[in-house]
Amino acid sequence: MRNPDLSSSLFWFAIGIGISINSLKYGFGTLHEPGPGFITFFAGAILSLLSITLLFSSLRERAQRGGLRDLWAGFELGKVLYVVLLLVAYTLVLKSIGFLISTFVLLSLLLRVRGTYRLVTILFMALLATACSYLIFEIWLKAQLPKGILERII
Repeated sequence: MRNPDLSSSLFWFAIGIGISINSLKYGFGTLHEPGPGFITFFAGAILSLLSITLLFSSLRERAQRGGLRDLWAGFELGKVLYVVLLLVAYTLVLKSIGFLISTFVLLSLLLRVRGTYRLVTILFMALLATACSYLIFEIWLKAQLPKGILERII
């Protein structure tokens, strides 16, 4: 196999097209009243578009011969375990502490894993992402996110 991205992109393109076509059986609905197939249609379409992007980028690159050792180059087990531990802790404290505080802390710690950002940048990005997700889910979509210790304030 010369270029594994070529075959995998074709596979995921076919899966994405299949998801999109089959989701139309459930009814697409409208933008204001989406049907059961609305989200799955767009999920399949996005998967197809991403696989086409991968296909074109793999065609532009020369065929690379790499072994299993090249696949795992740069893998840092400590960082992977740290991220998994953070995600488990997030699920455990989300309800009691609340969405806003626990998400802000999680994103701040996850952005520190990369280690290339200044602290002010990390805090700003975590605050912005938390605020945007709160606005989208709580305000716009009317989802009930856990308020936790901020229940009396919000």
